[in-house]
Amino acid sequence: MMCALVIPDVRRLTSGIVFILLLTSAVRAEEVWLHDNTRLYGKVKAVGADGQLVIALPDGKDQVVPLESIVAIGYLGRTPLLIQTGTQEMRFLDGGRLRGLIVGTSGDRLKLETALAGAIDVDLAHLRGFVSLPLVGFSGRKAEELVDGDTGRASASVDQVLDRRGSVYPGVVRRVSRTELLLDHEELLQVVPVKVPYIAGVRLADAGRVSPPRMPGQVQVRITGRDDSMIQGTLKKIHLGQYHIAPSWEPGITLILDVNEIARVQVIGGRVQYLSQLEPITVKEKTILAPPQPYRMDAGSQGDALRIGNRRYPWGIGVHADSELTFAVDGRFNEFRADVGLAPRDDGRGSVVFSILGDGKELFKSEPVTGSRKEPLELKVAIAGVKLLTLQVNHFDQLDLGDAANWCAARVLR
Repeated sequence: MMCALVIPDVRRLTSGIVFILLLTSAVRAEEVWLHDNTRLYGKVKAVGADGQLVIALPDGKDQVVPLESIVAIGYLGRTPLLIQTGTQEMRFLDGGRLRGLIVGTSGDRLKLETALAGAIDVDLAHLRGFVSLPLVGFSGRKAEELVDGDTGRASASVDQVLDRRGSVYPGVVRRVSRTELLLDHEELLQVVPVKVPYIAGVRLADAGRVSPPRMPGQVQVRITGRDDSMIQGTLKKIHLGQYHIAPSWEPGITLILDVNEIARVQVIGGRVQYLSQLEPITVKEKTILAPPQPYRMDAGSQGDALRIGNRRYPWGIGVHADSELTFAVDGRFNEFRADVGLAPRDDGRGSVVFSILGDGKELFKSEPVTGSRKEPLELKVAIAGVKLLTLQVNHFDQLDLGDAANWCAARVLR
């Protein structure tokens, strides 16, 4: 009789332990941010043909959520992947990046070994170029400027190679292997080998580039890996812990990404679109007395967290006056919203004016916002039919001293 009484208790205890383990696993797996600022905790199981995600909740039930209603999916407790010396980061024209090791070239295709997408090859026409990691010191700054800035536009038909001493070699990249790059040198008129470990960055010629897509015609995802790689494209399916994605830079192929290598999934073109998830199509930045401080996505222009007063924001754009960023929204959204203000400073310095333009027409202009203001200015601006949305910040009465401004939670809605 005693045994008969004990056995049911053990079974109940065992099932309880199993349930707790499953619950813990589900809660740790994914945090789903929805367009209405609510969150779901569960495990993304699959994506249907109608573009809806099936999410297993901690209570064992499934919930179906349209992909366009999701802002982002975060993987809790995901450990960042350490950067190894000698790794290259490919910079794509659509704003994506892919970290890995260059294996070699075959015609106009670059073969790579990556942690996020495995062994793949990429058409060079989709790349701005690549930088060598880690980016440190003078050569690191020069590599960033060369690949992503205007300093690399020496000639539309010439590639440029930057070594770690800061020297730039113009020419045409003929071949790249694990150990060396062969450059048809523009000035020496001969092929010059450059050892890959000595390369800080390579900017590919502008003439060979394929124009990147603007706002996608359908809902897409942007997947960020543990190694900080980022791939945008169409989510085709989720199966056995793997995301199958057709990248926007080459929709005809399918990349298979292991969920264990994914840190975050952002939805592009959904009901709510954060502008920090997009690449601006034009950028105009100019300082007067302050040193140049280019815009940053999801961070202040000085590399600090996005804040206004005591409020901190996970998404937004940090800029420094004078700044003008234009985004292609293609008439798909009805309203622009943001909390704006100056980055907090102890001396309260700074004064700027925020403006919103739609297709070149002024839709909103603020009164001067000063650094002494502790509360954000909340913006709601109608943008129905607007194809090009421009965010402007201009200095006011103190030239541009202390004019680090933040577009916090800047987003468009439909």
